[in-house]
Amino acid sequence: MKIGPMSKAARTAAAVRDLLALLAKATHLTDQQKLARLQERLAFSKAVRADIECYSAMEEEEVVEEYRRAGKLHNYDQDKEWKKRFARVAKLHPCHWGKQMMADIQEYTYYLEEDEDDFKIGLYSLIGDEILG
Repeated sequence: MKIGPMSKAARTAAAVRDLLALLAKATHLTDQQKLARLQERLAFSKAVRADIECYSAMEEEEVVEEYRRAGKLHNYDQDKEWKKRFARVAKLHPCHWGKQMMADIQEYTYYLEEDEDDFKIGLYSLIGDEILG
């Protein structure tokens, strides 16, 4: 018996098996609905994996440069970066998640919204007094 890292085919088979077991519990769904949910989750999983591989291949300087070009360097937080990337993928590939996953995605999405609001609040703080006059 071989012990060590699983092959890509074995990981994929295990993931599909887990998803099918999870969907089998949802007895109120038709086979077409189960298949659609499985396809949604598979697309989401593939997109997350691709984003993780892309982010893992980047050097810290490249990530900082990416934020600098976008004008959001002040929002860069290395500890929250993977959560923000996960939330971006979740927005692009929505699907039916479990309660725990949904809670995590909401938390991660909050970090994205916090960055967007921070930028707006920052600009408003520069001109707010003139407007309120």
